[in-house]
Amino acid sequence: MDLATPRIDPRTLNVSHGDDSGLFVEFFMESVHLEAKSEEEGRPIYEDRPYIKIMFPGDRTKQIVRPVKMESDTSPSDPLRFPRQWEAFRAQKEQVQEGTPLEQWAPISKSQALELKGVHIHTVEQLAALADNALTWLGARELRDKAAAWLKQANGGKEVVRLTKENALLREELDAVKAQMKDLAETVSQKQKAAA
Repeated sequence: MDLATPRIDPRTLNVSHGDDSGLFVEFFMESVHLEAKSEEEGRPIYEDRPYIKIMFPGDRTKQIVRPVKMESDTSPSDPLRFPRQWEAFRAQKEQVQEGTPLEQWAPISKSQALELKGVHIHTVEQLAALADNALTWLGARELRDKAAAWLKQANGGKEVVRLTKENALLREELDAVKAQMKDLAETVSQKQKAAA
């Protein structure tokens, strides 16, 4: 999505530019030192609290780590904003990014996949969605374009699969109609023989 195009969330009527689909988001528990309680008890007191880490594909330095925002005020709460990752966190499952993992993408080597993970790019979809300003290393533009072309081809394949399934269904229906016609013809033939 183009960053200049505004998007209105119908639930909250908040206006945003761009989307969160390319972000690498991870929820985790962090031990927080409670100073007031520690002073009161005379010993260190800690409490586990949920935190969120948001990393931006292609940017090694930019990341946000903060407590999870549970309330929706001017923007949606983190669990609403990232529901799939939040549910995986609550179920204590691995919080994998949605899309095709780079390790499973044939055009790049394992070392290239690890290098891309070093700049917070974990899926082919994230690579294809990289902005021009994130293409700072040699060959990045070519890789991004290759990922975009591969996804476009894969999306075209979805249509082929859909049409193949539809074609198989139509063939089954046609075979059923043929069988009914054959049964009907036999019934008519038997009735004609019986009448004669």
